[in-house]
Order: sequence, then structure tokens, then C-alpha cells
Amino acid sequence: MKSSSNQNSYLPAANAQTDGIDEAWTGTNEQWWNWYISLADNSEKQLNREGLIVQPEYVVQKVPSIEELRKELAEPYPISDHQIQQFQTDSYIRIKNILSPGALYLLRKKLKQLFEQHNKLDSNRQFSSREMMWIESEIAKEFVLSKKLGQLAAELLQVSSVRIYHDDFLCKEPGCGRTPWHYDGHHYPIASHNVGTMWIPLQPTPKEMGPLELAKGMENYKLVQEIPFDKFCKGHDRAISEMIESHGIVIDREPFQLGEISFQHCLNVHGAGANYTTQQRIAFGISYFENGASVINSPTLISGDWQKFMPGIQPAEPIASPYNPIVYDK
Repeated sequence: MKSSSNQNSYLPAANAQTDGIDEAWTGTNEQWWNWYISLADNSEKQLNREGLIVQPEYVVQKVPSIEELRKELAEPYPISDHQIQQFQTDSYIRIKNILSPGALYLLRKKLKQLFEQHNKLDSNRQFSSREMMWIESEIAKEFVLSKKLGQLAAELLQVSSVRIYHDDFLCKEPGCGRTPWHYDGHHYPIASHNVGTMWIPLQPTPKEMGPLELAKGMENYKLVQEIPFDKFCKGHDRAISEMIESHGIVIDREPFQLGEISFQHCLNVHGAGANYTTQQRIAFGISYFENGASVINSPTLISGDWQKFMPGIQPAEPIASPYNPIVYDK
């Protein structure tokens, strides 16, 4: 039963009736993101929309044709053994100059257009999200099904074949607060640790715009596991922050240059900063998993509307729906 003192206006009514998380999410994934962002502790630095830092919108000189984009996204990236080992040790890796400014500009433009087609303008919206855009957009599809990115994911995870879990359009509006600390393996209902997410910023992303904050080390998630999850308040996020500080865990908060991406293992503990600028901070996420992995036996509300990403697949079954294509097979 639900404790009378617990409440969160972003939780769907059915999920607000209990204290636990061992139940299905009853809302949409857009609602899930609004709820999840509400769990972030923003007490350290108050947001003031009148005091946002003016950030010019970036432009590029040349936007590629679809043929030029396909060529760029088909050319393998020469990942080194040292980089693979770094990823396996740190639980994430950042790689510069992997995508061209023109390709990123084109993707940003198309994703914004598509999002605005489905969502009316809302000046109160702080965080905008949409998944599975590769099914709706030819440009997004080129990125999601890219052999270049799929091979990079497989080589970093050290598996021979990867499928897509889903893509993410993640837009922090000006003045939006932090993303709470978490690790994706806590969210994804996938019975494998060979899962990773490519985070692709679609503009230069200085610290003031809210880049990823990445905890260094593959074992940090074990400390997070010991902290009880509270679906109503900011206590979980605050407790992880205190744990990080008390254990002296190194956090990478560096800005992202245009064309730089990160790849996070599903056990990487990370969050993201607030957007203190006048421009939208847009990132495109692509999540990959080892071909052959199954759904966990008992997904929880923290997995959101996971069946949207693998229609027809039931708990404990191998994930191989048409929405989860193989994008690289050695």
C-alpha cells in the first residue's frame, strides 16, 4: 500500500497507489521522462530563467546530401585495443571527431521538425523526449542502422553482433534542471550486461548547457544498488551524490565538442547537468544490446513502456522483434 506522505504529481495515478516499483509503468514514455527528471536534486544551484547564459545557435557551412551521409555512416571507425580496454575499465569512453558538423546539423534539424509535428508548443515544458524516431525519419534511420556506429558499439562491448533497443531524442529546454544519477542497466529490461548507449550531442555542449556527468569505473553501480529507490522524491539522487563524494569517485563533467560522442556501458553511473543557456541542449541516444539477449523475467516501472521498443516480446523471451534489427554482425 502507498504511504500517505508520499506523492509525486508526475506519477500516473495507478503507479502512485503503491510505494514499490515492482509493477508495470502505466503512462507513456514522455510521461516517464517527466517523472524521472522530477527526481533530480537541483538544490545546489537554483535555476533562474531570467539569468540564462546567451548561447548562439550553431550553424554549418555545408549540409551533406543523403548519399554523402550514408557514406559517412558506413565508413568504419578504427577503434584501438587501448580504447576498448579504457572503456571496459572506466565503463564509458568519449571519442572526438567521429561525426561531421554537417551530419549533426542535419539530424538536429530533422529531429526537431519531427518532434514539433507531434507536440504542440509549450512554454512550460522543461524536458522534451521522443523514442523510436528511426521508424519515422529517414535521416534518423541512417544513424540508428549505421554500420559505423553499430560496429563501434559491438567492438567496445566485445561481442560479435548487436541489435538496437531504441533511440532517444533528449532535449533539455533552456532552464531545465539536472538529470538524476542512475545507470541504464537499472532501467533496461534486458537480461545481459552487454548493453551500451551512444550519446550524440547535436550541438557544441559547454558545461553550462548540461552535458553528461560520467562516473569513472565499472564497479560503481554496486554502490548504487545498495541505495533504496524512491519513486516519489529526490532522495535517491541525493543519496547517490553523497555516496559519490564520500567514496571519492572521479566524475567526468567536461564539455562536448561538436562531433564528439560518448558510449556508456549499461553499468556506468551517470547523470547530466542543468541547462543554464538560452539554447536547447539536444542529444540523440542509440542503445545497443548483444544479439541473443532476452527480456528479464520481471520488468518494473523503471523500464517505462518497454514493450513499445520490442512489440510482441514477452518476459524471458529473446529480443528479436522487427523494431530490434541487427545493425552489425561480425
